[in-house]
Amino acid sequence: MEVLVATAITGIAIGVCMAIFAQGHSQAFRGMQAKVAYQIAVQLIDSWKAKKQFPSDESGQLETNPGWSYLVESGPVSAKITSSDGSVRTIETDDLKEIVLKIVPPDKKRTFTLTFWVPVKEVEGSER
Repeated sequence: MEVLVATAITGIAIGVCMAIFAQGHSQAFRGMQAKVAYQIAVQLIDSWKAKKQFPSDESGQLETNPGWSYLVESGPVSAKITSSDGSVRTIETDDLKEIVLKIVPPDKKRTFTLTFWVPVKEVEGSER
């Protein structure tokens, strides 16, 4: 009887350890994906900076990282400001464009998004 109890306790302990290991493995995988997404974002932004031209709307696959894709969207920069009395005021500027860069890994389970502002003159198709 004591051997059966000891076996059951050992089995439960091993089960808990395996669950913790699986969770750690999953978080390490997500961290690795975030690192690759960061590297891709840096490569894309550096190439656009070198050309001094950011895309307004673009999507594509990445040759350096097979299976990974990206999507670029742009729009006006606006900020909503809420005052203490609850009134909301929106401020927009014509001097900046908001660029949203979405990077999608091969498993398409999560999307990594980076938003930044650039001068309007550095965005394709801008009037200024």
